[in-house]
Amino acid sequence: MRKVLKIVLLLTIFILAVSFVIYESSFKIQEIDGLANSFLGEDERKLSQLTLEQKIGQLFIIGFEGKVLNSEIENLIKELHPGGVLLLKRNIKDEEQLKELISSLQKIALEDTGLPLFIAVDQEGGLISRIEWIEKTSQSEIEAIDQAYLVGQNRGKELGELGINLNLAPLLDITKATDFIFERSFQKDSKTTGDLAKALIQGQKEAGIFVAVKHFPGYGDIPFNPEEKLAALEKIPEISQFQKTTEAFPEMIMASNVIYEELDENLPFSFSEKGIQFLKNNIKGNYLIISDDLSQNSLLAAFSLREIVTLPIRAGVDILIFSGWRVSVTEGVFALREAVENGEISEKRINQSVLKIIKLKQNLIE
Repeated sequence: MRKVLKIVLLLTIFILAVSFVIYESSFKIQEIDGLANSFLGEDERKLSQLTLEQKIGQLFIIGFEGKVLNSEIENLIKELHPGGVLLLKRNIKDEEQLKELISSLQKIALEDTGLPLFIAVDQEGGLISRIEWIEKTSQSEIEAIDQAYLVGQNRGKELGELGINLNLAPLLDITKATDFIFERSFQKDSKTTGDLAKALIQGQKEAGIFVAVKHFPGYGDIPFNPEEKLAALEKIPEISQFQKTTEAFPEMIMASNVIYEELDENLPFSFSEKGIQFLKNNIKGNYLIISDDLSQNSLLAAFSLREIVTLPIRAGVDILIFSGWRVSVTEGVFALREAVENGEISEKRINQSVLKIIKLKQNLIE
């Protein structure tokens, strides 16, 4: 009997000792983790708190159907964790409705990831003015630098009052009258375009609005709609106007979906590593590279959905616009998730862009 009690006592001591060692080890690990986190900046800490799915979602600005928040839209935000939303006319009725929609979307996103959404719109003025009741002077009507600044300032102020924080404008393409995009452009030479665009950007930024200039290096010399048919040009268009606008520090540069054979005979600019490297080599500054809408017939006819969402990321694009007009945004996001899970794109590559996105979004957090 004494022998049994002795064995039980020894086992008890052994179990207590092991438990103590495990507890101490766990405590030490927590201490080490805490110490490691203390050396991380706020942006890096935020990145470390996101799941892989949330990080992948941050790379997308998505379109959606509807003018009021419903369970379908709410579930879309919670399931895909997008970095932003693209507002089109299908989402816009009037001022009160738009403010309520944006506020509701931001609330859901902040609860989901702790990060605000980029609320993006194409308010170029003229033909492409998603919001009819605010400043919408066409780019071709702008003749002077002080006028450009005031247009940008007034437009930015009105966008900000609605809750919009990213304008996908101005458009810097150098065009001629036969070009498909002519009516939307400044319709001026590259120097004048650069000077006016710089002032317009400064005005918008003064009002607190992020700016994405577009469509680098340009949709000029294309007489048809490049969203419907994949365009190919022999030479790279003039880019000095884009270089000029870096003096105003735009937050984003939008890459075009055109093949420039001089750079890459096979891939659209936004899909091409050679193309994106050309952008980085020629446009200096601290900016995010954003794609034009990837949900386009011109791309879907030539590439698989997996290629459409993975090739830009591999090339160095930071943010993908996916309007959902022709392919659902869920399919697009899931295609990139699968590519990351299968090792086609590394989590390290995803982290590089997400960290840049987080750094910019810190400006939206009060």
